[in-house]
Amino acid sequence: MFTHGLLLAASALAQSFPTTGGNVCVIVLDDVAPGMIASFDAAAVAGGRPSARPASTPAIDSLLAAQGMSFDRAWALPYCTPGRTAVLTGRFGLRSGIGTVVPPRATRPNPGLGNEAELLPGLLRAATPPYSSAAVGKWHLADQVQLAQNPVHPLGVSANPWFDRFAGTWFNFSALAAQPYQEAGYYMWEKAYSTRVELALNPCPAGEPPCVLDMNVNITPLDYPSVDTVEDALVLANELPEPWFLWVAPHAAHFPAHPLPDGMPADPCRGVSAPGSSCSYPGVGPPQSARRCMLEALDHQLGRLLCSLDFGDTTVILIADNGWAKDSVVPPYLVSRAKSTVYQGGLEVPFLVRSPAIPATLRGTRSDALVSVVDIFATVRELAGAPAAAHGEDSRSLLPILSGAQTATRDRLYAERFDPNFAPDPITGLPPVGYVCWRHDQALRDERFKLVRQWRRAANGAPPILTEQFFDLEQGAAGGPDWNETNNLIAPGAAALDYEAQNALGVLRSKLDTLYPKLVL
Repeated sequence: MFTHGLLLAASALAQSFPTTGGNVCVIVLDDVAPGMIASFDAAAVAGGRPSARPASTPAIDSLLAAQGMSFDRAWALPYCTPGRTAVLTGRFGLRSGIGTVVPPRATRPNPGLGNEAELLPGLLRAATPPYSSAAVGKWHLADQVQLAQNPVHPLGVSANPWFDRFAGTWFNFSALAAQPYQEAGYYMWEKAYSTRVELALNPCPAGEPPCVLDMNVNITPLDYPSVDTVEDALVLANELPEPWFLWVAPHAAHFPAHPLPDGMPADPCRGVSAPGSSCSYPGVGPPQSARRCMLEALDHQLGRLLCSLDFGDTTVILIADNGWAKDSVVPPYLVSRAKSTVYQGGLEVPFLVRSPAIPATLRGTRSDALVSVVDIFATVRELAGAPAAAHGEDSRSLLPILSGAQTATRDRLYAERFDPNFAPDPITGLPPVGYVCWRHDQALRDERFKLVRQWRRAANGAPPILTEQFFDLEQGAAGGPDWNETNNLIAPGAAALDYEAQNALGVLRSKLDTLYPKLVL
């Protein structure tokens, strides 16, 4: 359903409106909840939801939300590696093997995405005309063993195509021991080049890429990661052969929180300076304020990129890989419902599309369709006119919604977290023989109700331990929406379910049993 009463007119326009071709830019934010973006928070507050105290995000709000379509019921996955995998493969972790974060260690308790994975850039290369591709910023889908095998293809030795060009980071930033925190992470970091970004400029001092460079923001604010990623994206958007697919993955607003550098480039669309070290958000705690300042600074840099793109032939999709981090949460929202969980705070993400495939009458509208980041795979494939994928079975194209031909493409949303990751069996696609899963959290929702299942491995070979929670997201205990999922309708001592809730519970249980089997055995 659209908040503007334009569906009939849009449906008529959609019959002849072009929906394929053109460049595609996917922007992946990190640890950003919808309420941290001003336009999403304003829409939520208008609907009676408490404010999440958003950052100042004029570029996202004016250049994407006001000119595209915003999705108010979008899910990602609880962690960044599974969320990014879902976008690039069109598959949930049950099929990709990725259920949690890949650690920056040489050991493999949680391996990276398998080198047999069919990725979106490779699929687009088979389109007519073929797409060139590049990725900049945070990757975080490969483990150290894969990186050692082949640093030009970070999924290891693989026959499947990767991006044509890459420069960025393989993992998250981390605070450095015995160093002031402003000199760690975002201030002192390593940038990996698999290839050149700008073909006329070789960044590697001792030969051709691959290489790794030390970046020091204290020398120049152009080395600040949010600036650096956008600088690379600006070069690639001008230099890649068209049509192109550009993956832009900034680190913000991920840990570690930090004060901003001064002197970052200004957003030319508004002619205003980017925030600096004096940035603060009064009325929230220090980490919450810092996270919002980081997002505000990123918004200014994204404005530089968005101002440079020709929206007449470029589709821009902005998402986040998971919900907000615990130290971004503000009351009345609960830290226990944030990132790493399958509750709403861990799954809800901003989802924006600005595209020539959207008729003028639908630009600036909001949709309450149930959508998932996994749907980007099929959407981009269809936009590019690429051939059908061998995999990507969990993805649903959003073009019918964007064009106004339909109001929804799915009636349920699924998300999960499991530990550890696994490499799927190459023949069956199932977990390999000997795989032992100790935790599997699952969530499935329909338009109104949500079922949460938590499986745990028991000791001494006992049957797996199952706990369930069932929520009415529209009508909580106080009669209003259950924003924090505090009213478990099937808790011991809870009132009997009415017919609608009982029926929904039965359907959600059945769908989980048949479509998304447990991994804890």
